[in-house]
Amino acid sequence: MASFMDSVDERTRLAGANRLEVLLFSLGTDRATGRSEVFGINVFKVREVMQVPEITRAPDVPPAVEGMISLRGNMIPVINLARFCGFDAEEEPQILIITEYNRFVQALLVHSVESILRLEWTQVKVPPPMMQNRMGGLITAVTQLDDGRIVMILDVEKVLAETADFGNDPELYDAVEPLDVDATVVFADDSAVARRQIEQTLDRMG
Repeated sequence: MASFMDSVDERTRLAGANRLEVLLFSLGTDRATGRSEVFGINVFKVREVMQVPEITRAPDVPPAVEGMISLRGNMIPVINLARFCGFDAEEEPQILIITEYNRFVQALLVHSVESILRLEWTQVKVPPPMMQNRMGGLITAVTQLDDGRIVMILDVEKVLAETADFGNDPELYDAVEPLDVDATVVFADDSAVARRQIEQTLDRMG
């Protein structure tokens, strides 16, 4: 287990030039369907992977927030991803995926992690509408493994936006000052939430 965690930590620090690296994980077996789906998260948003430490319950938090953990002196919220996605998992979650986006750090509670998958962009597809509807718009893309399994790539920013109101603070945009610049800006992100935040910021900049 330790060597695998070391490998994950090392790979998440790599910068892929023209490829997407995805950490594969499971939320366990859903009691309703009897299926164990495979999910993925962009490794550039992963800080580390660890076994579940003691979680401190916190009052007045969204239902999907399991509590808080102390990570190197900082209190980090723990999001129960199975609960957030509406999965009634048979197994207890065993792993925390520590994610960081825009200086916000949080832990995603999952059942297990599998491996890191390196993909060409041509292998990444838009999720079918039926899948998007079933997952509440939480999937940014899908790909297929060699064994035929479908990997659903998670929109981390949407999870944060719906559990911690991330990116919806008007003061963040009030601090943006307009610029008198004649330029065309091109931006890309796999998350619809992140694209909307970038668009709002650029609009404020003029």
